[in-house]
Amino acid sequence: MPKKMLVAVDLSKLGQAVVTYGHSLAHRLNVETTFIHVMPAHQLWKGYEPWFPPNFDTEIREIAEKKIAYFVRKAEEDTPYPEHKSHSIVYASGDPGEQVIEYAKQHHMDLIVVGYKGQSTLEQLIVGSTASKIARYAPCSVLIYRPGFEVL
Repeated sequence: MPKKMLVAVDLSKLGQAVVTYGHSLAHRLNVETTFIHVMPAHQLWKGYEPWFPPNFDTEIREIAEKKIAYFVRKAEEDTPYPEHKSHSIVYASGDPGEQVIEYAKQHHMDLIVVGYKGQSTLEQLIVGSTASKIARYAPCSVLIYRPGFEVL
């Protein structure tokens, strides 16, 4: 049985469902859980600087922090458990698949939970699916979450 679980989330509606499922799974398996959100690398915005405010990266991170914290708080309210478990939230920047895999390696995760699709259709067409990259190269088991097909 896994002892450490990493839940990869984006800011989409599916991301919120992944947080809720990950939260519930964490309590039922009684595992230490970390939620990770990966923001686009700064190079993605290269050339657009004149149109973005100087603190653009900071503002994006603040938005992500608020939204992910809301997702976790909502999951705790919607599926309360008798014992309170604290869940850590980690933010990274870069390629989502690579960052999730690297974090899982460095922190010896036993299970990664990721949604079956990401937020950006364009990104999926250009660079491939984050979920498939994680499933292929992760150092541990991967559960690809698809709404309506929950096992536990």
